[in-house]
Amino acid sequence: MPEPAARRQQQHRSPGGDDGHRPGRPIPPPAEPAPGRGGQVSEAAERLVTALRHRLGRPVPPEWTAALRATPRDVFLPGTVWLRDGEGGYERCDRATDAGRWRAAASADEPVVTRLDTEPDGWQRPVSSLSAPSTVVRMLDTLALRDGDRVLEIGTGVGFTAALLAHRLGDGQVISLELDADLVRTARGNLAFLGRRPAVECADGARGWPDGGPYDAVFATCSVRGVPGAWLEQTRPGGRIVVPWATAWCAFGTVTLTRRDDGGADGRFTSGGSSMPLLDRTAHGPGPERVDEPPRVSRTGLSPWAVAGEDYTAQFAVGACVPGVRHVWDGAPAPKGVRVRLWLDDEAGGSWATVDVRDGSVGFVVAQYGPRSLWDEAETAWHWWDHHGRPTPDRFGISATRDAHTLWLDTPATPCLRPSS
Repeated sequence: MPEPAARRQQQHRSPGGDDGHRPGRPIPPPAEPAPGRGGQVSEAAERLVTALRHRLGRPVPPEWTAALRATPRDVFLPGTVWLRDGEGGYERCDRATDAGRWRAAASADEPVVTRLDTEPDGWQRPVSSLSAPSTVVRMLDTLALRDGDRVLEIGTGVGFTAALLAHRLGDGQVISLELDADLVRTARGNLAFLGRRPAVECADGARGWPDGGPYDAVFATCSVRGVPGAWLEQTRPGGRIVVPWATAWCAFGTVTLTRRDDGGADGRFTSGGSSMPLLDRTAHGPGPERVDEPPRVSRTGLSPWAVAGEDYTAQFAVGACVPGVRHVWDGAPAPKGVRVRLWLDDEAGGSWATVDVRDGSVGFVVAQYGPRSLWDEAETAWHWWDHHGRPTPDRFGISATRDAHTLWLDTPATPCLRPSS
């Protein structure tokens, strides 16, 4: 049995870590933008509004229609982007050599990777992207903003969402935080090109920006596994926090919370989408470096595809119930006779599991090592989800305080199962 520390970890890889810039460190101003684009309505922006109307199945709210028309998406795309290649990877697209495809990507309701790292083994890792506009509009609409509201955005990226917020509320009502100093410069330049100057700061988004609070809303473009206490502290009572959600198991769904008078917050989830995480929690190798005893071997009748396949409602539930457990398909060379292997490991280290699909075998062979029986936990979580009618994410909710959060089904009286407890 290969040692889990030697296998490839690909689950939720993302940008993160220290880029050499302290939170709040001043960033040199961008170069003076070329004149002539601010205030114009491009054909690409009009095509995008039309595409969103069809994707949403309803008219785009008028305030966001106006913002989209005043914010051509192509302004925020660099000359080189990376588009899905249909095989799980990305291929380069340059405006200089393939202008038609580049423009189509700018006006499409699809995410576009704006920065990609290729690691020595060839694995491609997106480190910055422009979200699908329909996802952005849905989340912005959930904020239920009113004139005069003050918003803190977490994750400026290239500045597209900050531009939409600034158009809706005014430059002085928006503060946007970005950890990557190069992206801060890029975003400021893009925004200035359209005549927009919201505050864009180089800072750790998890800490918020207390000098500008309290905020009527906190809006994040990156996913979290828990609501940072600073966001709760810097949001006024009754204010909203809208953020993509992730667990160690998968990144899926969005949560909308309302700040309580006591400093905590309650909220509900909605389905759809995945975002890069606020911090890279999985950049280091998992599990034990050595195996001192043989794993526990058993069989299961539950298909590994049931818990880690294309059903993201099931994955959402498993992630909610099994904390700190990652999974990856075919993460190491499988032994002879094994057609497919699912790996599981505990982020804290010390426990891992595999589920093998073997040629000519009935059922699936399970091997588990360490104090946690990770497959047993995942299987128990799946059966809990199945027993409750296979609920979608919109039946789940969260109650958060500065130090902890609890996920629940339907009401806070029904907390999500935690098999390891």
